[in-house]
Amino acid sequence: MKTIFSKLLTNFILTIVICLAIAGISLSFVIRNYISEQKENELVLKAQVIAQSTKHFFVKNENPHDYINTINHLDSNLGTEVWAVDENGIVIAAAAEHLNCEGSKLSSAELKEMQSGRLTVSNGYSEYFKDPVIRVTTPIIDKNKVIGAVIVYSPVKGIDEATRRLVFMMIFAAIISLSIALIFCIYTSKKIAKPVQKMAEASMEVADGNKFTHVPISTEFKEFNQLAGSFNHMLERIEQNEKRMKDFVGNVSHELKSPLTSIKGFIEALIDGKGKTAERTQKFLSIMDKEANRLIKLIDDLLILCKADSIVKVEPQKINIIKLIQEVITNFEVNAHQKLVSFKLDCASKLLYAKVEPHSLKQIMINLLDNAIKYSPENSQILVTVSPNSNEVEISITDRGPGIPEEDIPNIWDRFYRVDKARSRETGGTGLGLAIVKELIDKNGGEISVKSNIGKGTTFKFKLPIAV
Repeated sequence: MKTIFSKLLTNFILTIVICLAIAGISLSFVIRNYISEQKENELVLKAQVIAQSTKHFFVKNENPHDYINTINHLDSNLGTEVWAVDENGIVIAAAAEHLNCEGSKLSSAELKEMQSGRLTVSNGYSEYFKDPVIRVTTPIIDKNKVIGAVIVYSPVKGIDEATRRLVFMMIFAAIISLSIALIFCIYTSKKIAKPVQKMAEASMEVADGNKFTHVPISTEFKEFNQLAGSFNHMLERIEQNEKRMKDFVGNVSHELKSPLTSIKGFIEALIDGKGKTAERTQKFLSIMDKEANRLIKLIDDLLILCKADSIVKVEPQKINIIKLIQEVITNFEVNAHQKLVSFKLDCASKLLYAKVEPHSLKQIMINLLDNAIKYSPENSQILVTVSPNSNEVEISITDRGPGIPEEDIPNIWDRFYRVDKARSRETGGTGLGLAIVKELIDKNGGEISVKSNIGKGTTFKFKLPIAV
């Protein structure tokens, strides 16, 4: 399996090689065309000068053989040949290497080009040369009549040789550049791969059970620092969740053990014959029934909490929250009446819509109203207020209970936390009600707060998104 380092290095090298190859090929074509163009311009200028200096031979009807031969002798090292032809296209002067061509006649196409009176440049093979040549034909005109021409030939292989030398130089420069780039690529690839390798090693350590591993945040790359930060944050969350789970299991075990131990004790007392009177037996059964109900309530709350935990995202609906709140209040009226407690619903309208999952809101109201009834004194009133803001609906529940000490308020959302443990058990509390409320409000995109005054009461206030 390929590593990140080898993959990055391979990709870097391939990219550089491909770029150098494309640049080299493109540049070689550009250079060859440039050299060829310069050569053609040089030959054109040379042909025009020679044609001008040779013109008087043609005007006087003299043979320029010796003059042309001198020019060819001077240019012999350059590989350039100068020929002279008369008005009929017959070669009257050629270089020493092609004296046998004197007396030959130009082809019909060449003759036609010459007699047109225009200077022409062509590239390619000629019947007089083995290799490709550049041919510049410069007509000599006198009194608007072509009386001859000078033809300059130059081999193309000179251009190819110059291009080849430049290409070799480019290849040499490319090899040096590739070597430097290779060193840079190795350094960069290792630098990029190193933090990823550290994260991979840390992941393996976590998989092996070492939860205290952390990845150092010290690279030059912002993305890797963010990734390392996220990885470390994930490990911290795992540690927190593990601790939370251990605490949760311990609390559940304790909460289950308490009523079960009580029930078992009374069952054993009945078996041992300690409930000899009907009154005593009834008392035992009444306590067992109360403990069994507390056990059922605890299991129900645990199921609700587990369901809330398992939901990644709820699906809020547009519902009339006034109607739902009235239904929950109606369901609690019997319990409230038994404690001589009344409800007051304060809302501006009977129609007020919010975006919330209906079962979530119902459970939130059940838990908060249940708490309010439990802690409200006799002949008191529980005030439920619903008021809309610009983009939120605010719901508050106020009781006249004993209140919550300020130091306990940050902890009341924790699972199994009780402000007054003895009283909570007496009233059948499980310590999960407010934890469920907080979980469901968070899942629905809302927020909850609490204000409390000792001896005066407590107000729970939560907000939900308003439905347009």
